[in-house]
Amino acid sequence: MAGYFSFNKMITTSFVKALYFFGFVALTAAGLALTIWAGLRLYQANISSQLGWRYVAIGAGTVIVGNVLWRTVCELWIVLFNIHARLASIDDGMYLARLPTPGSVANAIQSEAKEESVPTREPRETVHETTEAYGTVRQTSVLGLS
Repeated sequence: MAGYFSFNKMITTSFVKALYFFGFVALTAAGLALTIWAGLRLYQANISSQLGWRYVAIGAGTVIVGNVLWRTVCELWIVLFNIHARLASIDDGMYLARLPTPGSVANAIQSEAKEESVPTREPRETVHETTEAYGTVRQTSVLGLS
């Protein structure tokens, strides 16, 4: 309960999923109802043919395009809340990584001692400057590849 009241636990993703389901059902029912209503009115010749076919197209569009757009909006909401969850888990992981463990202090001292005793190496390639025909200086390696 402490996570709920301090807003550390997000409940909105499950709320958005439930809202999506109800919206999907409502859009589908409304689109099908409009299509069926317009089809029946066209069959009975109660409305003009042009208006009836427009209602049929609007109802079918509501079922198809309306549900795709509704899904996109709900997915964007969920993505925003998932970004928050990922950032919170990264923050928790960084906090836990900063906490010292009993063996970490001894390991840090040993690794510092090993780093001091390792001799430094010289690079395999040395860089020489060459002068081109126009008097410009170009950096090249021993092999002339760079």
